[in-house]
This record gives sequence, C-alpha cells and structure tokens, in this order.
Amino acid sequence: MPPFRHAAVVLLFLLLLAPGDGSRSFVGPQARSAALCPADMALVPAGAFLAGASGEQVGLPEYQPDIVRDPRSRSTFEVSSFCIDKHEFPGAGRRPLADVTWVQARVACELLGKRLCTENEWTYGCGGVLGWLRPYGDLHVPGLCHADVPEEGRYDLVVPGGSLETCRSPWGTFDQEGNVSEWVEGRRADDSDDRWVLGGTMWPGVYGSGCQARHAHPQMAPVSGDDGFRCCGDPGPR
Repeated sequence: MPPFRHAAVVLLFLLLLAPGDGSRSFVGPQARSAALCPADMALVPAGAFLAGASGEQVGLPEYQPDIVRDPRSRSTFEVSSFCIDKHEFPGAGRRPLADVTWVQARVACELLGKRLCTENEWTYGCGGVLGWLRPYGDLHVPGLCHADVPEEGRYDLVVPGGSLETCRSPWGTFDQEGNVSEWVEGRRADDSDDRWVLGGTMWPGVYGSGCQARHAHPQMAPVSGDDGFRCCGDPGPR
C-alpha cells in the first residue's frame, strides 16, 4: 500500500475510535419509537422497499368467488417514516373489532388522532424492506401466526391481539398475517367504491394469506366478521 494511502487508513481508524462529546450518542430503534410514536405504535423508518406477489405466492385458490382478489405486481415502493399500531384495533389482549365498514374504520382512527394506513405503509409494516410474504419471512411455518384454521367462516375463532408472540413483523407489529384482514386507505383503481383489505384471514382459503395478499370490498357495505383494521400516524415528538 502506498504511504499516503496507509496514513489515510490509519487516520480514519483513529477518528472512528476517538471518544465523542456525547452529542452524537447512538439512539436505538426502541428509544426512537418511544420518542416519536405513542406507546401502542411502532416507528417504521422512511425508505424504499419491495412489495407484491403472484396469486400463487399468496396461495389464491383456483376458483373465483364474487370478490376481487388482486395482489399487486412485485415492484419497489417508497414511504416516509410513519407510526403504525402494533396490534389490530382496539389493541393488545382484546378481540379485534370486525364487522366494520371502511368508513367506520376510517372514522375510528380519526377519533384517536390517527388515520387508516396507506397500502404502502401497511405492506411495508408487515413484510419489511425485502417484501416478505409473511411477517417472519417467505416460508410458511404453520402455527407462528393464527392463519391455519381449516373451517372457513368461523368468526368465533378470532383471537385477542398479540396472542402469538411469534407472529411479529420486523418492526414489531403483530397479527398482520391471519386473524382478521385489515382495511387500508387505498381505493381500487377500476372501481371508485371499492377499498382494499390487506392480509389474509385466519383461514388460508378464499383471499390468500400473508403480507402481500389483498382483496376488495365496497367502502360502505356489506360488513364481514373477518374485516378489521389498525391505524397509522405521522411521527413527532412526544
């Protein structure tokens, strides 16, 4: 190595080891989340991420029900930083509120000083930077999430939020796979009345499953016992 390059490497090494004045001390993700989001929400940093999947990847069956099921194509998306509820509404240890329309879900979030998540926020919150098919990775592991109930339509089998510690996303959100699907702000492009419901329910059939699954319902009616929601918000000092 030439002498000048050797000296530069040594100087850089010494600068990295030099003690600071404390003004640039490291702040971990939990501390940042606590400073910028309410205690029941997780901070998700701004950035680019992958999302989308094929119908086969989300496990859509061959038959076509009278419901639009249309996972978006795999691509790169970007978001600003945001806060997202760690649990489905109304929160940890409580049965998720379902049988609500998109309008009711939106109003509920607004009454709390929050808002419905955008599709990008919800998907990024679930699948992380790499756009995983499930909160814990691409490979389906039965039992990690409440997503393997064989009896379709058994709404009484919905479990309280956070019942499974293993069903956690990279950002610390729970139950974005299984349990109930969740309304988001996004509108279906070719129908002004339809809004997207993301994720799969606790049974893996009709809608597909995981972070990249989505289906559409009218924003006002009908309601379903497997359609719930969580809220998002903008980060700021607490």
